[in-house]
Amino acid sequence: MHTQSLSPQDATGLLSLIGLVALFVSLLVLVRRTQRRRQEESKMTPSPAAKPFPQAGSYIQLLPYFKQADLRERQVVLRQVFEEWQANFLLRALDGQTEFLRGETQKRGLRYQLTSTSLAQALALFIQTQMAQDGDDSRGSFERLLAHLLAHPALDHPALSSWLSMPDLPTSPRLEPDLHAEAWILASLLAAKTQWGTLERFNLEEVFQERSQALLDALKSHPEDQDRVFSPLLLRMIAQQTPDPLWQTQSEADWQALRPLLREEEGLPGRRQALSLLQIGLEGLIFPDDGFAERSDLAFSRLKRALASQEPLEGELEEGFSRLASLSCCVPLALLYKNGEFAAQLWSRLSQAQAAKQDALGASMRLLAMMSMTGTLWLEKNEAEPTPITSE
Repeated sequence: MHTQSLSPQDATGLLSLIGLVALFVSLLVLVRRTQRRRQEESKMTPSPAAKPFPQAGSYIQLLPYFKQADLRERQVVLRQVFEEWQANFLLRALDGQTEFLRGETQKRGLRYQLTSTSLAQALALFIQTQMAQDGDDSRGSFERLLAHLLAHPALDHPALSSWLSMPDLPTSPRLEPDLHAEAWILASLLAAKTQWGTLERFNLEEVFQERSQALLDALKSHPEDQDRVFSPLLLRMIAQQTPDPLWQTQSEADWQALRPLLREEEGLPGRRQALSLLQIGLEGLIFPDDGFAERSDLAFSRLKRALASQEPLEGELEEGFSRLASLSCCVPLALLYKNGEFAAQLWSRLSQAQAAKQDALGASMRLLAMMSMTGTLWLEKNEAEPTPITSE
């Protein structure tokens, strides 16, 4: 038998190849260890929740609907939907320090980029405060979501966030802020203070004061915007922490601009009307003495026209706003209408609905609606009662 020995050149080549393979494997191990270490570093210390899920909202004692519904069974369903929402839409950045709600993909040059909106991000913040349990990572997720918003400042308003961000770009475009989303962010910060007291990475009080003042300045610089969402509940909560007459003036102006639309349109409401109806319904559920009666007749009339036909929940009503999101916005108001006449049907539709793969906003609105129907939605306000901010 003849054996062929390696020449010095072949041996050198083989050793070089083995070295390259070893180097490649070492790099893979190093990258994996680095990612794991960063993820471990990003984990927050588990925090006790002052209002652990399922926390009964104050309104369940006032509405006959909740005496008939099996709330425990629904809360189990809600928890499952929440976990699916986290798995399907919540993404963590490679550094482990930020988190965002995955939205639509947009073509940018030859590539498709992930996007996230500040409104979806704001709702994700709020959802984490509502679904928190003792010892879970809800506070950590809240901080990572907030870090993403802080890392994407708005054009001309650096203390606010760009309404759209592209998380997988090294530098995301700076766009104008979504002022309604900013109000939700502030409400979420207040809820976080109630739920956990403090954050580990951020000073809640400082972040709230800086952003609330920036929102106030933005409203002052655009006083004639007629397309604003009517947000009586959110603006009232913010006004208790950052007093200024403009909150009341702005809410009244937004209501007057909304009223003609509520009288005229049919079918599921578009973005502006739907988000406004959500605010009116939440205010009626949680703080019914703060002005809901003056708006209820017009709001209920619009609700009946919205729910008159069983429109399919697939697809969008307008760009970036799905039918699922629209119907979900109607739910808190529906709970208040004629002892919850529409509520049982709405629960069935929402619990069976499936958000489209890129409909982070619709999925989040669905969660918010289901929270209201399980009696677990809560908000806090100061003991000092503000002056009513609307008439009629």
